[in-house]
Amino acid sequence: MGGDENTVVSAGTVKTEKDKVSQSQIEQWKQQYGDVYEIKDDGFSEDEMPTFYFRRPGRPQLSRFTKEAMKDAYKAMHNMVYGCLLYPSEEKVKQLFEDRPGLAIAVGNELQRIVGTNQDFLSKKL
Repeated sequence: MGGDENTVVSAGTVKTEKDKVSQSQIEQWKQQYGDVYEIKDDGFSEDEMPTFYFRRPGRPQLSRFTKEAMKDAYKAMHNMVYGCLLYPSEEKVKQLFEDRPGLAIAVGNELQRIVGTNQDFLSKKL
C-alpha cells in the first residue's frame, strides 16, 4: 500500500481511508453481525465527515449503555458507538470526536433511534 495512505484494520478487513466500503464488505459484515447500518451527514463531503458503518446495537450494548449512563452519559454514548463501529477505524472516529465532541452524541442518538430507545409514544389518561 502507498506510504502516505492511512491503513485501517476494521472488523477483520484491511482498507485505506481513501477506499469506499464495498458491497461485498457490507455483505460480509451482515453475515457476521446481522443488521448493518450506514450513518452519514449529507451536509459534508466525505473528506470532512466520513460515512459511518455500524452493526445494530444489541442487548449487551444497551445494557452497558444504561448502566454507564447513570454515571457518565457522554462516556456511555462513546462506548456504545465504539462497541458497534465497523468503519471507519476507531482512530479516525476518535480524531473526529476530538475535533467535534458533539458528534459522539449525534451518532449515538441515531444508534438509539435504530433500536427504538428514542421512540416517541403518545399517551392519554383514560
